[in-house]
This record gives sequence, C-alpha cells and structure tokens, in this order.
Amino acid sequence: MPLLLILFGIVELGLVMFDKVTVVHDAREAARLAAVNDPSGKTILSDAPAGSTLTFTCQTDPNSGNAAGAYNVGDKVIAHVTYVHPFITPLIGDLFGGSIDLSSNATMTLESQPTNFC
Repeated sequence: MPLLLILFGIVELGLVMFDKVTVVHDAREAARLAAVNDPSGKTILSDAPAGSTLTFTCQTDPNSGNAAGAYNVGDKVIAHVTYVHPFITPLIGDLFGGSIDLSSNATMTLESQPTNFC
C-alpha cells in the first residue's frame, strides 16, 4: 500500500509540474505577443490547461518619458496566467486540499503602440 501511494504521488507531482511549466510558457508567450501588439495574444494558447485565465496589466516605465497612464513604446506589459490544478488521485487530493493554484507573470517592454492590451 505505501508503495502504491508513493507511485500515485510521483504521477501527481509530474502532472502538477507539467501544468506549471505550461502556465509559465503561456504567460511568457502572451507577454511576447502583447509587446508587439499582436491581437492573438489576448487568447489562451491551445496548450494551456482547460480553465486557465489570462489577464494583462500595463505599467508606465518612469524612464520611458511617457506620461503616467499613457502607455507607449518603452513601457511594460505584464501577462498573468492562473490555473487551479485539481488533484486526480483522491488520497493525494485529500492530503493537500483537493487542488493547487498555479500562476505565472511575465513582463515585457512594449515594442509598438499597445492598442489591443492597455
């Protein structure tokens, strides 16, 4: 029985790590698309876990010379991706509360006028 629990724990850890790497990748890719004002960056990538959410925040860089709140080239765009991973193994889920929140933020410098994101 303990070996079976360890085996399921290893499988569950692998699934959590896969989802975390995917969330990090999707945040980085969305920020990259937003930095060049590509509207396809507004949607979650096809490899994202079902139920993932994507939001954007823009920040005026004090060194960019742009007025606060007037986002332009040189300012920052931040992509936030969140996902709640439900544990598939009931016993592991009972030990750790049923699910785990995974999230990632990626920041890029705007390279074009941000008409689609800010």
